[in-house]
Amino acid sequence: MPASNEKILVGLIGPEVLSAIEEDSMNPVFLDIEACNALEIRYDFFPEKEWPALSRRVKKIAPGAMQVGTIRLERDGGKFPDKDAYSRIPLWSKILAEGDVPEWLDLEQDCLYDFKNLKNLADLRKTKILVSQHNFLRIPNLQELDDFARDCLRMKADGLKIAAMSNSETDCERLYKFARIHSQNFELFAAFGMGETGKASRIWSLKEGANLTYGSIGQAQAPGQVDVARMEKAIRELENLNSPFETADLLSKF
Repeated sequence: MPASNEKILVGLIGPEVLSAIEEDSMNPVFLDIEACNALEIRYDFFPEKEWPALSRRVKKIAPGAMQVGTIRLERDGGKFPDKDAYSRIPLWSKILAEGDVPEWLDLEQDCLYDFKNLKNLADLRKTKILVSQHNFLRIPNLQELDDFARDCLRMKADGLKIAAMSNSETDCERLYKFARIHSQNFELFAAFGMGETGKASRIWSLKEGANLTYGSIGQAQAPGQVDVARMEKAIRELENLNSPFETADLLSKF
């Protein structure tokens, strides 16, 4: 588990990335994996028959990385059919029955009806739950953000993540205020903007109280996502950064 002041950079693991490393340990993508201290296993990108063994396979290529297991729905940018959202609990059960399992599971806010059942399964393996919200249109207002945090606290979620579309240079200010108020209530906390004007927030949010952010390995999987190599360099410069604009400038230079 991360130390309280550790900044967690999560890289996404899909079939192409995993196969590339398993077939050739010297593949350049291994440098991207090494840049991350956490890896998100995107189960929805893999055939279901492969799901139970994925944690073990990822641990073999990155034994020191924290794992976040995700079955992302189509409406939240994933590939798992929205109509099958209610069928994920049996699938999680199979994943959590294996010898190696993720330390964290990601559940969308609009699927909190599954939280209790998922937590009961996760607790048996000492796996924690991160509740996430994805908004591809806008950044919610402060009342909506506060409501989201209260939902997570009420359910006793261990972590919170929000990724929302930024539509202006100052749009992410609400996310920064949200992080300053609520980040201390969760073991993992992410609050950043998507899109071009949200890029800097993927780093600057760590200055405002968040300790979790995401980068791309290979092709970006979300609007404005930055590759993990640049993200890792920027995180190392975090203490020297003084504003989101300075952060954006730094990212553009790498």
